[in-house]
Amino acid sequence: FTMDQKGMKMSKSLGNTISPIDLMRDYGADILRLWALSVDFTEDHRIGKEILQGVADQYRKLRNTYRYLLGALEGFSEDERLSVAEMPELEQYMLGLLGKLDATLRQAVDDFDYNTYVRALTDFCNEDLSAFFFDIRKDSLYCDAPTDLKRRAYRTVLDTLFHALVRYGAPVLVFTAEEVWTSRYPGADSVHLLEWPEVPAVTVDEARWNELRALRQTVNEAIEPLRREKVLGSGLEAVVTVPETAPDADLAELFITATVKRGQGSDVTVERSTDHKCGRCWRLLPEVTEDGELCARCDDVVAAIDAEAAA
Repeated sequence: FTMDQKGMKMSKSLGNTISPIDLMRDYGADILRLWALSVDFTEDHRIGKEILQGVADQYRKLRNTYRYLLGALEGFSEDERLSVAEMPELEQYMLGLLGKLDATLRQAVDDFDYNTYVRALTDFCNEDLSAFFFDIRKDSLYCDAPTDLKRRAYRTVLDTLFHALVRYGAPVLVFTAEEVWTSRYPGADSVHLLEWPEVPAVTVDEARWNELRALRQTVNEAIEPLRREKVLGSGLEAVVTVPETAPDADLAELFITATVKRGQGSDVTVERSTDHKCGRCWRLLPEVTEDGELCARCDDVVAAIDAEAAA
């Protein structure tokens, strides 16, 4: 049974009935569908304004993922696409996670387990994409040259994610998925006529990446008190020291910090960099001679843009 938000049976005499028409007018049909697929239909469940407000927040996070993908893929073409073998390790890792998500969603569909379907899709968008992948690669997207291999690899993976996520979301967010699809492909057939996506089969070292992500979380926790105390304006100003046993990777990129060093102890420590800030990418680097000057990468990119404009 569907009960009110206090767990009471709906009754006209109690005046606690809720009209689906009213809910769709106030929240939209997609949010009502998202709620319906988020609850365990084998048990009694509740509905009310406070519950739907939480579902609306969940919906906004999914919608924001689609909005980011549409913006970041503006102008993407097949000439920009790279093969999996040409991609950096981070992009290959994300494709591996996408493959894992795909298997989870397929199983959830087979089991009619819609709660797991919605939760897995939401967690992937929030934790693996927004809070991790998008966060790390925004520097490459905004600051690297359009021809840079890392940026091309990122946009290639974003395109793969777009085609997968819009299909995964279509059975749940019916109208939103159609809006997203036709925003990128005006005049195309409906998203609801598409087949289930085929995602690349990529094998990754999950144990290694779990260790890296746990270390990233530890670094963020060490940086946050310094930000609250105004010692650091952002993580880009931080010099981080990690244990000598930390996995090999581009840790400064992964942590979004100025520099990462390896120390003798087992603790993670953070201090403010004494280097100057690049006026374009905002990283504090030894090669920047004074605040506002450009680092070597940004200088090359800006010079190329100026030369193209003058041609």
